[in-house]
Amino acid sequence: IFGIEKACCDVCNVVRMRMVPALGSARPRGRAAILVLLLTAALVVGTQEQATLKPAVFPSIVLMVFLLVGACSAPPRFSFAELKEGYLHNRTFSTFEVVEYNCRPGYMRNHVARNTFVCDNNRWKGSSNFCLPRPCSFPGEPMNGRLVEAKQFTFGSTANFSCDTGHRLVGNSQIRCVIKDGQVGWDGNVPICEPIPCLPPPPIANGEHNGGHIELFTYGASVTYRCHADSRGRKHFSLVGDASIFCTTTDNVNGVWNKPAPECKGEQQTAHRGPGRGYSSMAMEETEGFAKIQKLPWEPQVEHGRLQSGYRAEYTYGDTVIFDCEFRYALLGSDTATCQEDGSWDPPPPQCQRSSCDDPPDVQNAVKARLAGNLFPIETVITYECHTGYEFSPGVVTEHISCQPDYTWTEIPPPCKRISCPNPATKRGMHIKFWDRKDTYVFGDRVQITCNPGYVFKDHDDHVVLQCTGNGTWNRAAPECIPEPHCPKPAIDHGREVYNSKNDYTVGTKVRIECDEGYTLSTQQLVTCEADGNWFPSLPYCWKACGPPPRSTNGLTINATSSFFPYGYRVKYGCAAGLSLIGDESLYCTSEDGVNLEWSGPAPECRAVHCPKPVVENGKMVTLKHTFPYGTSVSFYCKEGFTLHGDAESRCEADGTWQPALPKCLPVKCPAPRSKDNLHIFPVKEEYEFNESLYFSCKLNDNAADRALTKCSAGGSWMPPPNCKTFYVYKKIHQIKETFECGVPLAELRTLLEVQKLYLEIQKLEKELGAKGGRWWQ
Repeated sequence: IFGIEKACCDVCNVVRMRMVPALGSARPRGRAAILVLLLTAALVVGTQEQATLKPAVFPSIVLMVFLLVGACSAPPRFSFAELKEGYLHNRTFSTFEVVEYNCRPGYMRNHVARNTFVCDNNRWKGSSNFCLPRPCSFPGEPMNGRLVEAKQFTFGSTANFSCDTGHRLVGNSQIRCVIKDGQVGWDGNVPICEPIPCLPPPPIANGEHNGGHIELFTYGASVTYRCHADSRGRKHFSLVGDASIFCTTTDNVNGVWNKPAPECKGEQQTAHRGPGRGYSSMAMEETEGFAKIQKLPWEPQVEHGRLQSGYRAEYTYGDTVIFDCEFRYALLGSDTATCQEDGSWDPPPPQCQRSSCDDPPDVQNAVKARLAGNLFPIETVITYECHTGYEFSPGVVTEHISCQPDYTWTEIPPPCKRISCPNPATKRGMHIKFWDRKDTYVFGDRVQITCNPGYVFKDHDDHVVLQCTGNGTWNRAAPECIPEPHCPKPAIDHGREVYNSKNDYTVGTKVRIECDEGYTLSTQQLVTCEADGNWFPSLPYCWKACGPPPRSTNGLTINATSSFFPYGYRVKYGCAAGLSLIGDESLYCTSEDGVNLEWSGPAPECRAVHCPKPVVENGKMVTLKHTFPYGTSVSFYCKEGFTLHGDAESRCEADGTWQPALPKCLPVKCPAPRSKDNLHIFPVKEEYEFNESLYFSCKLNDNAADRALTKCSAGGSWMPPPNCKTFYVYKKIHQIKETFECGVPLAELRTLLEVQKLYLEIQKLEKELGAKGGRWWQ
């Protein structure tokens, strides 16, 4: 804004300043605008064209500008920390001002990083990692379920859960690390994974299923239906539909049966045959003209099959049976056969051929993903997924098996092993697990890294906690340990260390300083070694101090709050009740030669001193008192008609006298009016007493009856003042008074006053014209 035109070394010369050319559209804003106003108002003296800056003012202005420009607005706010109470209501902060934070609940102090920010050149500077989130314990995993998306378990993080196939989640699928009873912990329990239930299988008319003894049907359970037989074992109903159904799910919450239950329908009646018709000689005998049907003592056998209906103890011509295959076998041929005349079955009994692999085996720490149903035909693929934090082999978390043509599974994968993380080796550092040290670290393990003695973390963390994640890596890189910075040994003239928190001067070391006898500290006595290798605050220095303040007897007391008395220290003296302090009330530790310190004077004394009652004739005290000890001050004033001569206030001194001397109240005198005022006065004297009156008149007035009265006032002056101007005013007032007393009507009086006003204006006009050498009527 200002440019220096000329600068001289002479002290008495002034610095010439000129305005910098206009900056176009640039305008000062914020503190820059305040700076312009400050410099313009406080530094520039003179005209707009040429301004001068006084050198004596320049250092103060530079300091003001420096502090103004370097000030900071509100300090930064953090979700993990809050300002201490003393800084919450400040709007601006000066340069080098320091603010301090407290960690919010759920966070703990990182003692290596300072929890302070300092205002430096309009910006707040400091480290923001002074608070760390508190850790929660490992939440665990539900049976028949797993923990998913697990990265870290600290305040504010979440743990999510899911269930294996065929199970549903009961409870919250997500819990959060929160504050409970003043500590961090999980806001809920680990959920439960229970099997998905199905309603009981539907009943059918004329039939039943084989699960009547089962109370609860869960995911994967199956039942097989069959039709009823009569008391002789004969079945008059055939099963229509699939004999077996199983429990599955469509929403992973509720179970349903994969298909409707079958039905039992009645068989058609066989037509009656006459004797011998359609029977072979091997299967019947002649009895009274009828053919006796030969009975078959055996039932048709089907490997891996069974009779679904038509079971008899003996089979005769025309009996029909229905076949069904065992679970995971398919029927090849007709499912029905009828007993023929020759004792054979037609069509021949079917075959039951293998159609599915057995249930895929369980694999430890893995689940069968997307498993629907319990039939596994050739080329069916089953996928195994390891639980979170587990793997089949490094980097492999899924494996597949398939049903082969011989209805066996391909090679079953090995159990899932917990994912391991590499040893978090840190150069010049060591790792310690929270509970115990291990050679191998697996998913969920946490370790605390610390540096070897003499080393600290490069990023100034106090301690680092690593957690083994589900992908086999640590949640953050292992920190680097660097040689620990040291501060120089504090060397203070006339001072020494009295406390050291460590054996060396590494970061965080606190040192307490004390001064030798006769010296005192310039600032606080406790300093801390910072990460930059400097002491904070700066090392103090020891000032030479005064000795104990001087003392005297007779009840003297000293109000001193310290046993050290540095330069400028003040002690205040007092006396016991009934005694007066004689001398200076306060003494200061000062120096006359700039080297040696001494007290500014001797100690005062305490004495019982009283002064006599002050009496001033024709005068009074402002405040009435009865006793007058040393140091008492009284003020006086005079009665009306008397004037004060001397000092109005006097003080009782140590020798029992009043100083200055008591004043006097002398009668008021009025001098005779001056003759040059063209006055006649009566009576004539050189001076007049208070309230004495005299008459006066103007010499230009020949009427002796026209006289005015004045009186000597208490102030030594005449009231009203005796002069011709006063006389005519008095006369005019007197005339107006007489006019009222004569009873002149108000209307006429108004007219008289207007004529009088006109007359005065004419007189004024005549004087003005006379001064100009003319006449008003020309």
